[in-house]
Amino acid sequence: MSVNDLSSPQAMNKDTCPDCGASVVGGRAGCQALFDEIAAQALGDLKYAAVHPLAFDAYCMQHVDSYGVSAKSYAAHLTRLCCGLKFSGDPTIYAAIQKWLNGAVEIEKPVVLSYRGRLTVVDVRAARNVEEHNQRVREWAESVWEAYSSQHDLARTWIEAALTAKDKKSQQRNKHRIRSHHGDKGNR
Repeated sequence: MSVNDLSSPQAMNKDTCPDCGASVVGGRAGCQALFDEIAAQALGDLKYAAVHPLAFDAYCMQHVDSYGVSAKSYAAHLTRLCCGLKFSGDPTIYAAIQKWLNGAVEIEKPVVLSYRGRLTVVDVRAARNVEEHNQRVREWAESVWEAYSSQHDLARTWIEAALTAKDKKSQQRNKHRIRSHHGDKGNR
């Protein structure tokens, strides 16, 4: 399904995406098609790419039944959404989250919420230019983040765990380097 199919005059009867509530032709498949168009736009233009991590995580948290099946995938998108909004998309935090979740970490998936925000990908797709697009992505992400207000503390706790794990690994590497360095001097 293409976006052209979704916006044609024949597409007057819209369905509802069961995950985010968007009114879109094709329901869930139509919603995915709209997001795929936004993703393609971000790949083709750096001005759109600047906010794509926020768009990606907002979309995933609104479609958590598909993109947050495991506890780790749920945690990834919730913490990345928090990072994008509350930590200005700090690449160090994004990297720490990824590294932490790629390791042997035991976390419990929280209750999946039914309400996932008032704005959807449809609101973003209606933007007329890059500035409006980027503003709408931020508003969409804020809307989704606010819907998850009951899980804000959990997201921040997970981010802290990711940063702490990163620091512990760095400290261990540094201790190993120091020991290796001292050991080398003693053997010379």
